[in-house]
Amino acid sequence: MTNSELIAGLAGPLLIAVAAALLINRRTVADLVTGVLNGPEFIFFSGIFTLLAGLAIVRTHNIWAAEWTVLITILGWLCVIGGAIRIIWPERVTGLRNAIMRSENAITAWALVTLLLGAFLTAKGYALI
Repeated sequence: MTNSELIAGLAGPLLIAVAAALLINRRTVADLVTGVLNGPEFIFFSGIFTLLAGLAIVRTHNIWAAEWTVLITILGWLCVIGGAIRIIWPERVTGLRNAIMRSENAITAWALVTLLLGAFLTAKGYALI
């Protein structure tokens, strides 16, 4: 098993679960994310874990090749950047998250993209395709 398959096998099912939660419970998840989980303190600490996950991915898989594995590298770098932004500007992230989560269409679009990415990574991670 390659690092690409290992990371895809972990990230894919996680993305599918998050997407399913968003699609099945759009308002509940939106209320949760804009309520309890929207304080700058939570944003800051989630940034630490997101940055850590991104660094772990990038340190083990910083491969810029013209194949599916580049998605793993991009995912890692997005986590690094997103985690750093959450740590540095938690209040701004709170405002941006509130604006996005107000729209059920935006939630649905994000969930569908996440579901497709998760399904693809799961299939690659478990050698289904």
